[in-house]
Amino acid sequence: MSRIAALNTRYERTTRLMSTGVGIVAVGDPISARVDAAVRHVYVLVRDNIPGIWDDLLGAAKALRWRLMTQPQPRQFNAALLQAVTAVIDESVRLRQVAGPVVQQAIDELATAAEEAATADPAAGGVLLESLKDAGSDGCVVIAASGSAMVGLANWLAPQGFTVRLASQVVRDQLFVGQGYAIGPPRFFPSSLVTSPTTEALSYIMPGWFGDQAIPNSLLAEYAESAVLVKGRLSAVGETWEAATASRESAEDEGELLPQATWIIPEAPAREPDADEIAARQVLLSGGYAIWLDDGEWIRAVDPSQRGGGRVTTVDVPDVRPGTYLLLRDGQTERRALYDAALELLGSPAQAVEASQARWKATLQARLNQLGRTAVARELAELGIRSSERVYAWTDPMLARPQNNQDFELLLQWLCLPVHPTFELATALRRIRAQASAKIAEQLEDAVGTADMSVLERDGHLRLELEVNGFRGVIATKVLAIAPHVEIVARHDVRILMKNRGSKWLE
Repeated sequence: MSRIAALNTRYERTTRLMSTGVGIVAVGDPISARVDAAVRHVYVLVRDNIPGIWDDLLGAAKALRWRLMTQPQPRQFNAALLQAVTAVIDESVRLRQVAGPVVQQAIDELATAAEEAATADPAAGGVLLESLKDAGSDGCVVIAASGSAMVGLANWLAPQGFTVRLASQVVRDQLFVGQGYAIGPPRFFPSSLVTSPTTEALSYIMPGWFGDQAIPNSLLAEYAESAVLVKGRLSAVGETWEAATASRESAEDEGELLPQATWIIPEAPAREPDADEIAARQVLLSGGYAIWLDDGEWIRAVDPSQRGGGRVTTVDVPDVRPGTYLLLRDGQTERRALYDAALELLGSPAQAVEASQARWKATLQARLNQLGRTAVARELAELGIRSSERVYAWTDPMLARPQNNQDFELLLQWLCLPVHPTFELATALRRIRAQASAKIAEQLEDAVGTADMSVLERDGHLRLELEVNGFRGVIATKVLAIAPHVEIVARHDVRILMKNRGSKWLE
């Protein structure tokens, strides 16, 4: 199908969904509802308690709740669900000794509810299978909420001839079928499923106990005339059951009970970084990885939705968010490798460039040590330097110079350093570094362009072994969470892949 024909088909299907709406199949399931109520109760009791003690229990409990919503396959195909059940029970046993009577009773109920969930198949799975058989294997697609959910559902449904995909894969592969079944609440899926659909009809199959049933709309919908607004048609299936509990939340609070990272805010008071330190945020990544990410100019990323030839890109650091796929070296940072490559390409002038760079950066660092970052940024702003808030990043040896020419000239004048040849040498380094980056990008694109992006989307991470100078081990990995606060860390630790168990229960 041509691109024009595909766009016309999606427009027609959007119009149809605006008229007919999408289905919300709320499945009654007393066993999973009991787990939901128990998780809510424990969460309300311990969320303001001593930080850290309850993280493993809440992480496993939230993951169990998530998997009951997104992986309703039978138990023999549901290792992920059983893993979460085991973790909940183990953590409940461990924490009983430190809990008071009320919390202890709540923990016991959670463990009992989890144990019961391991003895019965989720009710939504039976509803899904019956719907699939009615639609026929050629006329429908099952849309999973995450890569791990896709694996579990596919292990169950693929041998029966049914197709299971992620929402991004349905869009990328232009999978035009009659019926789509999204497994989980609407908020777990992008709005494009309803605003730019490839399916003629769409139904969300979800537990009846999940409070938020709102259909997601485009972020631009409220500003646009004749915006695409699709309504939901609610239908209840099976036995409904509601636990009596004072911790019942509204739909607006559902996000607190979804799997999420736990951050411990540093107790140390805020201070200016030393010369060998930098302010950075911790970023949790798929595969059990994490990095410290500073406020540098950009970082390399992968867009798996693109076909070969346009997957490798760069994103500004402020634009990195959960769901971004970063492309990182295993070991030395990419910026270090690019810096070394640029110096090699410079040849004989490299020594003069390094000396000039060291001189103005050392002078700037001395001013920062003397006056403090806030005072320096204020003085530079008064001089007319538009990017003064990034002054500390300019001391990074890997950063050639400020982006704006006038900003750099004014900075050198403020430092009482000769503008020439400092300006020209730094500019030459930046230009050669860009050439080295473009060359490496081409080689990375060749490797990533032939890689199987379905593996990256399924697992959340993918290792590539390349024959590129300085880039032999490269890992594409999905951002799972970003710390809301910055910490002072050693400069040599920034952007270095490290193992971290904080993402254990994130998907």
